[in-house]
Amino acid sequence: MDAFVELSAELTGFSAEELSSTGLVEQYRVLAHDASDAEIIALWYTGVWRGVIPSARAYAEGLAWKAVGVAAPGTEGPGFGSWERRPRSGV
Repeated sequence: MDAFVELSAELTGFSAEELSSTGLVEQYRVLAHDASDAEIIALWYTGVWRGVIPSARAYAEGLAWKAVGVAAPGTEGPGFGSWERRPRSGV
């Protein structure tokens, strides 16, 4: 495991495998080469780098969405016929 992934795993609380599965390690490594720990955490959780979303994938793979167990808004449709099912109670 390389130093950037190891540091990112320590800072975010997500495993190296989880971070690698986003497909964003190389892109984030380039962006964050001189970043503070806080900037690296913000990048992984929000998918935003210094006020800019570097890619649609960065938004969709933001760890904030994974932490609460939902897909990023606008990234996954509810599926065909979902309109005929009642929403889960408590939602």
